[in-house]
Amino acid sequence: MFKRIFLAFIFTCLILNLNSQTLNVKVIDSITELPIAYSNIYFSNNTGLITDESGNFELIKSQLSQNDSIYISMMGYNKRSFYINDFNDTIIKLIQKPIKLSEVFLSNKKLSSEEIISKVIENIENNYENGFTKNKIYLSRKSNTSTEKFIIDKFKSTVPEINKSLIDSLLSNLKKDNNSGLETLAYYYKNLDAKVQKIRIIKSRETYNKDGEVLESINKKMEEAFKNELKADSYFKIKSGIFGGDLDVQGLEEIDTTNIESVKKFQEKEIKEKDDFANNQISTINRLYNTLFFEKGSYLNFILKPNKYIFLESKIDILGNDLVYTIEVEPKGRGKYSGTLYINPDDFAIVRIDFKNIKPIYNLKLLGVFVNIYHRDGKIILSKYENDKYNLSYAKINFGQRVGFDRPIKLIEKNKNVKGRRKQNEISFKMDMVSDIKSIIELQVFESKKISKDKFENLKNKNDVMPEYLDEFITNFWEEF
Repeated sequence: MFKRIFLAFIFTCLILNLNSQTLNVKVIDSITELPIAYSNIYFSNNTGLITDESGNFELIKSQLSQNDSIYISMMGYNKRSFYINDFNDTIIKLIQKPIKLSEVFLSNKKLSSEEIISKVIENIENNYENGFTKNKIYLSRKSNTSTEKFIIDKFKSTVPEINKSLIDSLLSNLKKDNNSGLETLAYYYKNLDAKVQKIRIIKSRETYNKDGEVLESINKKMEEAFKNELKADSYFKIKSGIFGGDLDVQGLEEIDTTNIESVKKFQEKEIKEKDDFANNQISTINRLYNTLFFEKGSYLNFILKPNKYIFLESKIDILGNDLVYTIEVEPKGRGKYSGTLYINPDDFAIVRIDFKNIKPIYNLKLLGVFVNIYHRDGKIILSKYENDKYNLSYAKINFGQRVGFDRPIKLIEKNKNVKGRRKQNEISFKMDMVSDIKSIIELQVFESKKISKDKFENLKNKNDVMPEYLDEFITNFWEEF
């Protein structure tokens, strides 16, 4: 009896010891106690990670030496360090760095808003990078889709397995709220004077809600039905009034590894998927860079079109470790955005912009389709890198939009090898759908280096990486980088 108790005690101690090797830690501001997102966590063995948007990270002590050290830092805060062997905290408080106000600055450099904006315009070319750069970036997009309405009626199908009861099962098991996230670490090769940008993706992960076993079962049934009823080289022609398009279903065919042509087709499709993913990431990054106030197409044209805005009286504030001018901006007439400009007094560079829309951004209603972009706000930070020019270092933009679709849809099977009017499969229904989508896009630039035009042009824009699926956010996913 004593032996069993003793063994149980030893086993419990071992379990507790194993559990103690993993810590869920939160980094917060010592005064406000608010989380500090994307703070840097690194170790003396040259590995590291970052906190998530809630200031959390996971520390696996068993993967580190007991003699190792952990360092926690963030711009504008005093760095903290700990020995791994002594580190057992779940809350880490960072203290803001003290700032000494300069009386000379306050008395001699107080300028009007008009004077400051004039000097900003004069120094744009000297202050901001406009050449070829290699940027190590972290891109994140998180979305929440709330389905307000989803009705399918007048359903008809020539595919027996795809029937109304199957569709009803699908709809009854769909979640009204779905969260998704896509994160990418990459090298982004930028040229502000060219339309063609390049990327080398290092690693990517995707998180989203899996709808459970019922939906998985329904999806399998639908896939099997397509495989049984449709020819390998068939595709669906989608018709909805004046709208139309092709839906390729060739991906449902089985791959015969002994057939060279079949393998080649599969490989080509795989390459296209990777290229499409890379191009999608480039497009998202480009939109963030094109938001910069000195870009001609930017909706934040506070400086390029100053006559369209009212600049309130300038103030002196603290940003990180520096004193800056701050100017509130309001639109005239039909302008949609207001904002706050943070300006370096030494070189008159805008180093940060906070903005928000004050009017609806976009509203479209056409033939049963509507899109309403009702919200957009965010902040953009620019920093100096090794070439002593300012470049984008951080961007965060929040979006809100409602979309709807209320139209009949017809899917008609087409086949390139079938001539004449031979009857094909057909599925038709009426869909009435309304969704509210809220998204957050963030870009963090860890380093930016100037490169030559020749190096940029010789870079091959090839991607071998697709996102890895994870059930939940795990901070140490990035630790090898």
